[in-house]
Amino acid sequence: MAGVIATTESIDEVDVSALLQDMSPEEKKALKGWYLYDFANQAFALTVVTVVAPMLTASLFNTATGGGTEFFGANITGASYYSLVLTASSLFIALCSPILGVIADRVPIKKKILWVYTIVGVIFTALMGLAPFMGDTAYIWLAIFIVIGNIGFAGGNVIYYAFMPYLAPREAMDRVSSVGYVYGFGGGCLILIVHLLVLIGPLPESVSLNMKMCFVFVTSALWWFGWGLPLFRNTPEPEIPNPTEFDGVGDAIKVAVNQVITTFREIRKFPVLSLFLVSYLLFYDGVNTIAAMASAYGDSVLRLPPSAVMFLLLTVNLVAIPMSYVGGRAAERFGTKKVLSSALMVYCVAAILATGFAPLPMEDNHDVHDFQFNFDEDNDMYDIAVLYNKEACCTANSWFSLNGEGDAAFRETYFTYLTDTTIESANSNTDHTRMSLTKEEASEMTALMLNNTNHRFSFSFIGGPEDGKQSVGDNHPANLGDGPLDGWAMFMRDNLWGPLGMTVTLQFVFLGMMVGMVMGTAGAQARSLFSLLIPRTRTTEFFGFFGFIGKAAAVIGPLVYAMTVAVSDDRVAILTIVAVILAGTALFTRVDIEKGIAEAEAEDARNMNKSREAE
Repeated sequence: MAGVIATTESIDEVDVSALLQDMSPEEKKALKGWYLYDFANQAFALTVVTVVAPMLTASLFNTATGGGTEFFGANITGASYYSLVLTASSLFIALCSPILGVIADRVPIKKKILWVYTIVGVIFTALMGLAPFMGDTAYIWLAIFIVIGNIGFAGGNVIYYAFMPYLAPREAMDRVSSVGYVYGFGGGCLILIVHLLVLIGPLPESVSLNMKMCFVFVTSALWWFGWGLPLFRNTPEPEIPNPTEFDGVGDAIKVAVNQVITTFREIRKFPVLSLFLVSYLLFYDGVNTIAAMASAYGDSVLRLPPSAVMFLLLTVNLVAIPMSYVGGRAAERFGTKKVLSSALMVYCVAAILATGFAPLPMEDNHDVHDFQFNFDEDNDMYDIAVLYNKEACCTANSWFSLNGEGDAAFRETYFTYLTDTTIESANSNTDHTRMSLTKEEASEMTALMLNNTNHRFSFSFIGGPEDGKQSVGDNHPANLGDGPLDGWAMFMRDNLWGPLGMTVTLQFVFLGMMVGMVMGTAGAQARSLFSLLIPRTRTTEFFGFFGFIGKAAAVIGPLVYAMTVAVSDDRVAILTIVAVILAGTALFTRVDIEKGIAEAEAEDARNMNKSREAE
């Protein structure tokens, strides 16, 4: 393959297209297999981790607990609970990635390790489909399956990334990394479109939401497995000049641990790479926390409809497909450093705006209330409609909890008016929503609404004797004023969202379009830049370390989010992520890429000399 590039700032002087065209048919086939694995596992990354799992986890948790709970005095919301789930899986990967990376650099077993991670991820992704059927403990089982499934996905990605430097000339890394992201977004979007049609399409009423969720998870697993197979068939195991022979698994782990310790010590030999890794730890932490928490934030804080969240994130990723390629070409022309820095600043602006998102005032808008009572003149009764076609109680698709402490006051006051049974005889996993109220019951309920607002829901009556009567609970997302950043949200609502008529769904669209323009660029250029700054002779070891940094960031970000929510709220938690991205960006601007490439080349030369001497 082609030689080593001197600087990414002058990469436009190199004909990258010609370099890729000159590759042999076998090399092109191997690269295509690598691309297709990204196409495959984005079914998990997009549908499962980014869209469905956070939204479903937050919803199940909020329903089971009644909108959140306290643990040793700390507040836990649906969004922060999901952040703790991510922390658990990321911690395992952070500990294992460097060790596996060292072993894979010394023994030709990259494909075997990737195969194990893939199978684990596929199996536990499919098992997630069982969680909604598990009653009050559904959110716990779903969390367990997400943790193990995410280990398979994230652990596999560490090994998968390590193939990249072997598949194309170093000058083409920006292009290869960007095209890989294009394949990934494309695969994720295609399967997400199928899932969106299933969740909101005209299926028979006998097909429950739980059955639809099961379909989503199982097909995500099959998509990952099926499209991932070409890599295992067509992409060869990277050659290792002098493979190491270990005396069993224990010896391999011992050597690997010692090498990881050595890598930590020797990182001082690569000051540019060290600076990049610290900056990456910070900005990757922020970028991925925003991506991971967006769906849960939309459900738990903004109360967006599930179908809207899925559609919005589909739009985000559709935008990201061409923009990832544009970002790669921009990096070739203007330099990876400038393009990545610009992408990170867009993330900061988007996150600041997200803290100011808020539902518009609900007065005179009957259709946005959680429980809508519509007068039927023919039957002289109020028909009950529930927002987003949810149920009142007591399934995984319900608004309020049958047992959660957070909804206790709400149940005591309104249970009789919203359900067709008593609290004592209600069964979990059974829809108990009432279909209608008599005029007398409606009168009793509107009288109660005036003095019983210690809850997180809203009511609206239209027609009949109670026409126009509405009530919004103190803890409803539209009621702002208590949180540290609620003033900012009120300012944005009064001066921007309201005058423009932008509902909270449109606000989320606005955020999504901004993020979609840069999300692929940020990830692809960070991965590409790292591949330029590491010695080829220690690729998997350093990508294992890269994975460690990435997973350490994935531990820190969600954990910081959960800790911030524990003492404040979700809006403040998002703002802390902005500070982290800004700190990482500031450090990144000091990275000298030319010097870093020279450091990597010098290490390669030393290692090649050692190999020749050993022979």
